[in-house]
Amino acid sequence: MLACNEHVLPSMVLCMEQKNDHNRIRISLIYYIPVVILYFLNMFIPAVRPGVLATVILMAVCVELIVRKQFRFGDFEDRLMAAYFLYNALSVIWLVRGGFPVSVFVQEFVVSLLPVVFYYVGRSAVHDREDFNAGIKCDTDIRNEINVYYRYFIYAVLFVGITGILLQIVMPQFYIDYSYRLSFVSKADATTCRVRMNSFVGSTVLGFVSVAAMLASIPFIMCKGKKQRIFGIVSMLINLTVAFMSNQRSAMVVAILVVLYFNYLIFFVYKTLDRKYFVFELGAVVIAFIALCVVDMDAVMKIYYRLVSLPDAVGERSEQWIAAVNNMYSTWLGNGLGANGHRALGIEDAHVIADGGLVKMYCEQGVFGFSMFIYILILTFRKGIKNVKEYCVELGIIFVALLQSVGSNILAFQLATPVFWYAVGRVHSSGGEKETES
Repeated sequence: MLACNEHVLPSMVLCMEQKNDHNRIRISLIYYIPVVILYFLNMFIPAVRPGVLATVILMAVCVELIVRKQFRFGDFEDRLMAAYFLYNALSVIWLVRGGFPVSVFVQEFVVSLLPVVFYYVGRSAVHDREDFNAGIKCDTDIRNEINVYYRYFIYAVLFVGITGILLQIVMPQFYIDYSYRLSFVSKADATTCRVRMNSFVGSTVLGFVSVAAMLASIPFIMCKGKKQRIFGIVSMLINLTVAFMSNQRSAMVVAILVVLYFNYLIFFVYKTLDRKYFVFELGAVVIAFIALCVVDMDAVMKIYYRLVSLPDAVGERSEQWIAAVNNMYSTWLGNGLGANGHRALGIEDAHVIADGGLVKMYCEQGVFGFSMFIYILILTFRKGIKNVKEYCVELGIIFVALLQSVGSNILAFQLATPVFWYAVGRVHSSGGEKETES
């Protein structure tokens, strides 16, 4: 009996330590909250530098990962990610040789490469620890930490979206001046500001994070708890509205795809509802669409024209892409991180790709770097598709980011890149698998 107690007691203590650890709110889990607040404050206090302070927070996340020993290099995917990071970091060598200042590299590094650390945040999201010898199971939800991350992400995006809606309605002069100062609009007047909703972060990143938040809402809608379901449904509807109000063609397209994807999950994968309700939903959508046409046909036609113009937008940008590819410093090595981004504007012989994140990545990383990126994605989708139920949110976020990156530089935003790499890391985590303590 004593031997049993001697064995059980340490296990109980271990479980309590794990529970206490799970209950701590870590910097990596609430990253989006302080960053969004910084962007909001910048609207009133120009001296606030959200990009610089967000970089400090990213460095704090790195320190947290080191302290918690969550930088993992045991698996092939982890080593590949480390190689990808190192390759892009070393690209400063040929960037400078190509005639670009180091400042271009530094500015691009903190917005598109440093957020790669969130791969390790997602990679370390492992729960469901069980001591089989003692027969004591820790009272933890396998998606607990993951849902905490997504909950705070949704909070941040809802704040951005709801604030944007209020600003769009009231349109105060200070907001008009702010939008013009940050080049969100070309003219400092209310009419121009109302063409698309920028909130205080810009329409491009707003369009992406709102759709990503729609996907992050899915686990909450699937929960048995009433409060969680209501939270998920409200988040889904508000972010769907925000995605369309951003007036970004790619955001509107992927928002529609996310709605279809969500219906596929609840009716055919999880089978949460009987398929007959799918018919009812279609009927409700048709009625809502007819009602919108009656109330505001101009809004419907505006959305329609934006959507049908999407193929033309790709054609318009193709010449810019071809010119950039034909003028690469090195096809194999690329031009170096930041050489084709907005931060290279004004530099002689720079071929800035204003819209087209994937082409931009290819030009900067070359065949070597871009091949590593593609291979990481292949491994991610291969593993994720095998367990769609577990990784449905992450697969959706990755796909949406890539689709929008065809025509927008989504992965060059400090507000967008972290959730993308978190999703990649999460697919490669051990979530869903049981870990045993020896």
